[in-house]
This record gives sequence, C-alpha cells and structure tokens, in this order.
Amino acid sequence: MGNFQQHITCSTATGIAVGGIAYHFGFAPPVCLVAAGLCSFAGMLPDIDSNTSKSFQECLYLTAGVGCILAASKLRYYGLDPDLAMLGGAVIFLLLRFGLGTLIKKYTSHRGMFHSVPAAVLCGQLLFFVVTGEVADRLVKAAALTIGFLSHLILDEVYSIDSTGSSIRLKRSFGTALKWTNPKQKGLVTTLYALIFCLGYAICANPEVRERINSRVDMIAQEETPPPEFCEIQRAAADFLSGQSLPVASAPSHPALPVYRQGGPVSELPSAMQISNDWHRHTPLQPAAIVLP
Repeated sequence: MGNFQQHITCSTATGIAVGGIAYHFGFAPPVCLVAAGLCSFAGMLPDIDSNTSKSFQECLYLTAGVGCILAASKLRYYGLDPDLAMLGGAVIFLLLRFGLGTLIKKYTSHRGMFHSVPAAVLCGQLLFFVVTGEVADRLVKAAALTIGFLSHLILDEVYSIDSTGSSIRLKRSFGTALKWTNPKQKGLVTTLYALIFCLGYAICANPEVRERINSRVDMIAQEETPPPEFCEIQRAAADFLSGQSLPVASAPSHPALPVYRQGGPVSELPSAMQISNDWHRHTPLQPAAIVLP
C-alpha cells in the first residue's frame, strides 16, 4: 500500500486537475480552490481506519480540523453570530476527534468498509449538506472529495501489485481497497447502502436540484422535437404534392420532363408554403415539370 506522502502527493495532483477542470467550465476561482483542497484532503481520509496509531491520529486530527472549519462556515452562512459559529465549530471538532475516533475503533478495521467505493460516495453526499453556496458549487465540492477519496483506493490497489521480480504477482491486499462490499461486515455494509439511498433521495428532493434536473430534461426534449414551423411546412408540402394531376404522355418541346395539366392546386400554393425563407432553407425547390394551360 502507499504511504502517507504518496497518498497526499497523488490526491494533491488530482485536486489541482479537478480545480482546473472546474475553472474551465466557468466556476469561480474560490470554488475551484476549495474543491482542489477538499480533493487533496480526501486522499488521506480512508486511512482514518488505520491500524497504526500514528496514521490514525494524523487522519483523525485532520478530519476533525476540516470538519470544524466547514461547520463554522455553514453556521455563519445561516446568519449565526460569529462567536456562536466559532463555538459550534469547536463542538464539531471535539465530536469528530473523540466520538468519531471511538466509533471507528469499535466498528471498523483496517481495509474494512471504510476502504470502499460506497464509503467514498457517502462522504461526498455528507459534504454536499455541509458546504455552502449554490447547488452547482456544492456538487463540485462533493465530487472533488469523492474523487480524492477514490484516488487513495486506486493507489492502494496499484501498490498491491508486485512487479519488482521477473513476473507480476498480486499481494494478499489486492482487492481490499477498491471494493463494493465486505462479507465479514454485513451489518455495516447494509447501513452504508441505506445511508447512501436516503442521502441520495434527500439530494434529489432538494428544490434547486430538482429544478435543475427538470430544466435539463425539458431542454433535451426541445432539442429532439422539430420546430412547429418546419412540421407545418412538411404537412403543406405533402398536401400540395398529393393534389397534383397525373402526367400526360409527352411534350414536344421538352420530352424529358413530365407535363401536368393546369388546375386549381397548381396555381395556388398552400399558405404554409408562402414562407419562402423557411421553405427554401429546408427543401429547395427544383424545376421538375412543365405545366400546360
């Protein structure tokens, strides 16, 4: 498995890339910087279940510190007094430092379900409700945290492949990081997936998220539906062509072209075909017949 320095280097590089992509798509520079920082931080987050005291303490303090900052920012976003927001951040720090640490030691093991794809998704969902800003900004930050978490898991799997010798050999740790379930922790697996479903439903039920989804669906439907003017022109053209007379045998001056008798439908075009600009743009008219008086 990768060590602390390798994980922080990989997640930081990934965070820079995520921030650059977010900036390319028009997000504000502060949002991009926060997304890059969260991605870098998430590269150490899975090792909070580490069986070594040093890694456990480092990750736990880092998680508590980031949680304290995010909590204080969220409280200030809702207009709470700065002193009370600071106090709330301190309470969150203590809860994460001691409460979360106790739960992790009791219910998890190293390379357990905290080293899994569902854990990465759940952390991203939780962050969506903690950070502030517009829905799009919050989604970018949540996605950045999930990507940084996954970078740790992928790096662990890469270091589970031993290629130092003459042949490639898979270590016993291969497959224990980038996984979806764990038969030894069925209760924890069920709890994780239940939380993912509930938080996913809550995110989709958010009015702003639902409005964005509906607007996107309407936009796709409008792109797939042809304009009503074009449909009217098509119908008028079909009616016009179906009302023509049968061609006569021949015409001395132009034997190669079919000849039609002049009648009512030929002398008057349907009203929809009077829209010359649209008609010529979609279906250019070609001289195809000679009409006799």
